[in-house]
Amino acid sequence: MANILIVEDEAIVALATKMMLTNLSHVVVAVVSKGDLALIELNERQIDLIILDIKLKGEMNGIQVAEKIRETKNTPILFITGNSDLKTKDETTAISNSAILCKPILTEELEESIHALLVVK
Repeated sequence: MANILIVEDEAIVALATKMMLTNLSHVVVAVVSKGDLALIELNERQIDLIILDIKLKGEMNGIQVAEKIRETKNTPILFITGNSDLKTKDETTAISNSAILCKPILTEELEESIHALLVVK
């Protein structure tokens, strides 16, 4: 069981992800739609893993949020994206202790990715 922060600006995707995580016995400590809110949550709560969409509302995209996080923390990050282009994959690969899944997310893929990231931790 992990404490997970979801950073997703599409409400239906956030809800579906939260339901999958709950069914996998994880605790969703917060769901936020913007990068700056994610940084606040990360500093105020015990978070074991961040599920981070790449395209977000607000001033920062998911890659920029991850770079900010890496300035102070090494919390595992699972990127989710609708963009499976090479540039996006390269940008996420440059972020340590992270993985990427393409939407739509399947429960089995989510479970495997979380397990892999938390075992590395």
